[in-house]
Amino acid sequence: MIEAGEFDYVIAGGGTAGCVVAARLSENPNVTVCLLEAGPSDVNDGAILRLEDWMYLLDSGYDWDYLVEPQEKGNSFLRHARAKVLGGCSSHNSCIAFWTPKEDLDEWAANGCEGWSAAECWPRIRRLETNDGPGDHHGRDGPVNIRTVPPEDPCGVARCWRQRRRPACRRRASTRVRR
Repeated sequence: MIEAGEFDYVIAGGGTAGCVVAARLSENPNVTVCLLEAGPSDVNDGAILRLEDWMYLLDSGYDWDYLVEPQEKGNSFLRHARAKVLGGCSSHNSCIAFWTPKEDLDEWAANGCEGWSAAECWPRIRRLETNDGPGDHHGRDGPVNIRTVPPEDPCGVARCWRQRRRPACRRRASTRVRR
């Protein structure tokens, strides 16, 4: 660790995005970067790194424990896991990630959110990830590693999905899954 001093850049928040920004900036050897994080490092911390135990991190000190505001269409009592740990939610939830559906991004852009269409966002997501999933749309050499959930999913996500009678789908161009 570098002693306190002057830096070219100070990144507040050592979550996924903060770590990526700090990593990209520090690729220049002439630049000094300070990355600040409220929580501890996850290095060799089994309490954080065991995928099957992620739910125990809620309300544990490793999480900000945000409650979700009541929603008009349901899902009103949920906790929104936001990690308080270096690496952020990619560390906290073992980098569970979902590509934003094309339809949602294009709807945002149509409603005035410039720069948020799928055509504009997906190349950025691709640049961000190293993903072992099928399809040419996935990035293969970005700073954030993402892997496919194995059929014997240790958290039971796939099993819960099937029990709720949700159809399984491969998301090549992305589609919304509806009841």
